[in-house]
Amino acid sequence: MDGLPLQSLGYFSRIWQLRFFWFSLVQNDLRNRYKRSFLGIGWSLMKPLAMTFIFCMVFGKLFNIAIEDYAPFVLVGMTTWQFFTESLLQGCQSFSLGSPYIRQQQIPLAIFPLRSVLGSGFHALVALAMALAVTLFFKGSLNPVAMLHLIPGIVILFLLGWSLAIVSGVMHTHFPDTNQLLEIGIQILFYVTPILYRLESIGDRARLSQVVEWNPLTSILALIRTPIVDGTAPAIHDLLMSLSFLAIVATLAVALLRKLERTLVFWI
Repeated sequence: MDGLPLQSLGYFSRIWQLRFFWFSLVQNDLRNRYKRSFLGIGWSLMKPLAMTFIFCMVFGKLFNIAIEDYAPFVLVGMTTWQFFTESLLQGCQSFSLGSPYIRQQQIPLAIFPLRSVLGSGFHALVALAMALAVTLFFKGSLNPVAMLHLIPGIVILFLLGWSLAIVSGVMHTHFPDTNQLLEIGIQILFYVTPILYRLESIGDRARLSQVVEWNPLTSILALIRTPIVDGTAPAIHDLLMSLSFLAIVATLAVALLRKLERTLVFWI
């Protein structure tokens, strides 16, 4: 990189020039993951589908919500949540997995978290396609105009996943316990993110409602869920909150890489 600042387009231009390199890494990861697997890519659907079935049987009856309303709601939420958690947790190992290449030559380090996120993104898109099919089955139709609003939501979610993978990857190289701490944090965060419930269903609990409402993942989730489940455009508030959160995490990711681009090799 020859000291080129991360803010310049040259850094991202270099990543694009190496697209065949990181694309082949993603292909190899996917090929190895499903090697000799009976279901193959079908495993991408098993976790969100299984969890959706369980939650519908338990919480659907507990909240007295019809399955045709609850199943699409939970499935889209679980798909989005799975991508978020995989980006964080697999991002922890991204630089370690890329260490043979990092030690050989100077290449943009952001490539290796990108490799992890692209793999997770592939599985998320497969699961999201299933969520669309399930929603279409239960509701009978999808709003094509609302579906257009899904595009910026997916872009924001992908960029957030990449940024989070960079941050968790850098932290893990310096603090090996990061993975375990994140797993605990993710479990806590799961219950204050409206994956299993709608925000309005806890309106009578003022403090909890405020925590959930100001949780940035609530807005991120709304960008993906609202066009599919409700058939409407996401609220401007959710878009602004998501963009603000992305800007903060992306700035942190860029700052960490800019500071550690040349020295991180000594920590892996």
